[in-house]
Amino acid sequence: MTYHIETTDPVTGTSLKQLMSMPYVIESSENQNLVIYFESEQTRDIYIQNPDQHKLEHYNSHPGSPHIS
Repeated sequence: MTYHIETTDPVTGTSLKQLMSMPYVIESSENQNLVIYFESEQTRDIYIQNPDQHKLEHYNSHPGSPHIS
C-alpha cells in the first residue's frame, strides 16, 4: 500500500511547514492512502462536509472518502 501526503490545506491553500500536531484526514482506496493536513480543525471540518468542493494542490483526484484516524 502506498501513502501520499498533501501538505497544502485544501480549504485555505496554505502550505504547511510543520505537520506535528496538525489535524488531518486519510482518504483511502485499495492501492493508496492520501494523508491531507489542515491548518485547523475548523478547516478540516469544512473539508469533510464536501471534499470534492476543495481542490488538492498536489493530486488530481481523491482516492476515497475522508476519515479521521
